[in-house]
Amino acid sequence: MFDFLRWNQIKLDAAPGTLIYAGEKRDFSPSLLHCAYNADGLTETRPAPETGVSPVAGCVNLLLVTGVHRAETVKTIGASLNLPALFLEDVLNTGQRSNFTWVDEVTGFIVMRHLTAEAGQVTDEQVSLFWRDNLVVVFLEQESNLLDGVLSRIRQGRGRIRRSDASYLMSAILDTLVDSHTMTLASVSDAAQDLENRLARGLSGDLLGELYALKRDTILIRNTLMPVREIFKGLLREDAEITADVLPYLQDTAGHHDQTIEAVSSLHDILKSMIDYQISLIGIRTNKIMQLLTIIATIFIPLTFIAGIYGMNFSYMPELQWHYGYHTIIGVMLVLGLGMLLYFKRKNYL
Repeated sequence: MFDFLRWNQIKLDAAPGTLIYAGEKRDFSPSLLHCAYNADGLTETRPAPETGVSPVAGCVNLLLVTGVHRAETVKTIGASLNLPALFLEDVLNTGQRSNFTWVDEVTGFIVMRHLTAEAGQVTDEQVSLFWRDNLVVVFLEQESNLLDGVLSRIRQGRGRIRRSDASYLMSAILDTLVDSHTMTLASVSDAAQDLENRLARGLSGDLLGELYALKRDTILIRNTLMPVREIFKGLLREDAEITADVLPYLQDTAGHHDQTIEAVSSLHDILKSMIDYQISLIGIRTNKIMQLLTIIATIFIPLTFIAGIYGMNFSYMPELQWHYGYHTIIGVMLVLGLGMLLYFKRKNYL
């Protein structure tokens, strides 16, 4: 849950701006995809990451770097694009909190988390994004289909993406990330609905464990989404200089994000209520059992008292030699027990 604390120990005593990878161990070679496009066409290449890359003039350039676990690769790409080491350090430190800042007067830097729900477990990875007038650079931790939709629109020339600037491309990528958050939350919500239906049929320790795991995932999603609000606030400020035709798309994406936060907050409250409800049910069932045992014990107290009296070994007990004594005592016990049982029934104690 708090892997970033462990990863930060890797950078212990390192000077700010030192490029050291701090994240999960990866065993693949980083790759680089370079798409240079405008309204007239698209050029797509896969240069070697170790050689760096140069943006194509007169085009919007999308550089998609997959794999940040080799610091030298990130350093080479950053140097070829004049990206400061202090921000490249954040790219390599994969436990970053979602945030937005300006690298310089024309270059923005965004860190967000890509959430996925696979096999009933929510996972996240860091997505780092630089953008300026004609350039968007995206760093992914591992191979992902996150940007397949954006790449498909670029390749097919669908929509307005090929006719717009880099800020629109940045907006489209943020929209894709927000959509991934929504889909992940939808998956968790469906799992919560299914679990609620199963809990209605009966409680078990395994179901309570699943309920706790779902609440844990919901907290992770909520804490991941909350800082993203500040990103959109920063982008929608006037000094961000987002073009007027892109601004409505960013506002729409920000609205979708706010809706997702409201949904995850509601889901968290529902799961908390489900846990409280199950705990209350356990308490009620325990109380019913204790009530039943108490009634049984109460019925047998006078019967035990009578049996105790006639179980004494005194020689001169008045009823000791009575021929019908045994049957009479048994009858008294039976009447007394049934009478108390009917009394408790009438009082709705049973």
